[in-house]
Amino acid sequence: MAANGLMYIAKQQSVSVTNAAQNLWEIIAASGVSLLIHSIRIEFVPTITSGVAQDVRYALAIQTLTSTGTGGTAIVPAPEHPRNTVAAQATVNGLVTTPGTLGTVKSASQPSVIVPFERIYTPDQRIPISGGGRLGINLAAGLGGTVVMSSEIYFEEF
Repeated sequence: MAANGLMYIAKQQSVSVTNAAQNLWEIIAASGVSLLIHSIRIEFVPTITSGVAQDVRYALAIQTLTSTGTGGTAIVPAPEHPRNTVAAQATVNGLVTTPGTLGTVKSASQPSVIVPFERIYTPDQRIPISGGGRLGINLAAGLGGTVVMSSEIYFEEF
C-alpha cells in the first residue's frame, strides 16, 4: 500500500553513542499534523578484539513519551521523494541524553550490536503519532563503552 501523506527520512550517520541510557531518537509530531512510522534501522560498529566482533546485547524499546527530553541533536528530516518540496513539520532529535518521560512500550527487544536492527512495519502495524504526540527509541542502558551508530527512520506526515 502506498503512502497517502508526505514521506520523510531522518538519518544519523557515524555518531558516537555514549555509554549511558538515552533516547537514540525522539520524534514529536507537530500540533495538528499526525505521522506514521514506516521503518526504523539502527546499526552499531561492534568492538573488535583479536579480530573478532564482540557481541553485546542492548535493551531497545520503542515507546510513547509523555514529555520531551533534553540534550541531543536536532535532526532535519529530508523529503523522501524529489517532488516533495515541503519541509517536515515534526521535530526530530537524536541521542537525547536525558530522555523524556517514557510512556507505553510499543515494542521491546534485545538485539545484538553485530546485526543491524531493522523494523519495517506493514500498513496495519505502522505506529501512529497524533499531532503533538511523541515517540522515543530508547536505549535502556549503556553498551559498555562509546560506540559508533548509524540509523534512519522513515515516516509519513498527513
